[in-house]
Amino acid sequence: MANIKASARQVTPVTTGEGDLDYLKMTKLGALFTADWKQQLILAGLAWEAHVGGLTTSADIAPVVGGGNGTVIDAAQPELVINCPAGYYMIVMEAECACYGDPVTDNAVTNIALFADRTQQCDATNASATAVTPLNLLDGASPVFPGSCLKACTGDLTASPVGSELLAYSCNQLGCTTGGSSIAQLKLDYKPTAPSILAGPCAVALLYGGTAAQSGMGVVKVAVIPASYAPVT
Repeated sequence: MANIKASARQVTPVTTGEGDLDYLKMTKLGALFTADWKQQLILAGLAWEAHVGGLTTSADIAPVVGGGNGTVIDAAQPELVINCPAGYYMIVMEAECACYGDPVTDNAVTNIALFADRTQQCDATNASATAVTPLNLLDGASPVFPGSCLKACTGDLTASPVGSELLAYSCNQLGCTTGGSSIAQLKLDYKPTAPSILAGPCAVALLYGGTAAQSGMGVVKVAVIPASYAPVT
């Protein structure tokens, strides 16, 4: 049986080019190091997260009311939109969202939608939305997010997201007595095994709403890689 030797050292992970040869990586315990594609992109500093809603400085929950006053899924007023410019590909790795509202009628409906716009980037800035700088999932990493991001849109975007591709959708309908004590609750948990690789310019949007106004929080994690990483034949 042949022996394989590798250099045991802790180095900054890198992403190699097509056809490049590289050394095997080994931990100091002598085990070969392997990571799934998500973790490799995170370790290379090429993955980010953006969220809507969050915690206040005193650690109080701070949900955000859905676009269209929370009473309808309104693509022109997304809760979160992440833009990817030309020259890059964007991969939506994970997304989570939860929202709630007080039903105003029997059979009240609640919706959460996550979709991709393959045709364009949406607004980079807008007076009716909050600009966001996505957080690199490798804390302290130097790569700057190459695109832009907006959250909590209370007015229509000039370039609103087009639903080119539905990534995930969740809905419910609550039977209750009008004026009763029921609360509509809904959650979306998106962890794809075969995610689309979206060519920039493109965008991904998160939206929630319902018959009654919905308040919620959500987070979307994306990898953004140079177009040379994913050659199209």
